[in-house]
Amino acid sequence: MNAADRAQNYANAFFEAAFERWLTSLGEAAGALEGNRALLPRLQAEDVDFKDRQALLEGVLPADMDALVRNLLSLLLQRGDLGLLHEVMAALRQRLQLGGAGPVPVTVTTAVPLAEDLRAALEARLAQEYGENLVYTYHVDAAILGGVIVRVGDKLMDGSVATRLAAMRQTLGVTVQE
Repeated sequence: MNAADRAQNYANAFFEAAFERWLTSLGEAAGALEGNRALLPRLQAEDVDFKDRQALLEGVLPADMDALVRNLLSLLLQRGDLGLLHEVMAALRQRLQLGGAGPVPVTVTTAVPLAEDLRAALEARLAQEYGENLVYTYHVDAAILGGVIVRVGDKLMDGSVATRLAAMRQTLGVTVQE
């Protein structure tokens, strides 16, 4: 087993352990909510100030609960979605069983359709950098003039001619009259 495979095994083990810890904490929170049937309606009451509802929730959570879990619960509380806790837990368990955070969407925009060999080369490069769990969508947009715009998850790489020209215009202080 090479170093990259060993590193991936360590990363997978760490990911699974962290996920399990978070699911256990979420389960404790769900248990606390189920143990007091009158609590959830009070937590979701829109006529009660958020700070008061948050303090009420904090009062039933274990003191040593992970900060990320507390933040998720607070977000659910704020958005009125605390009743979705079991569904959130089920979705997290499903992702864990699938082996991670799920497929990462990749959107590739070019001015003209990419030839298959260029697609394959691009996909190989992105897989090398971001892993194999990528799902590709290709778009053609002549307005970018040339180059490529790639979005991997929430990361954007804009190598389009239109963006480069706009940057050059801004640098030179040139305004375009339409």
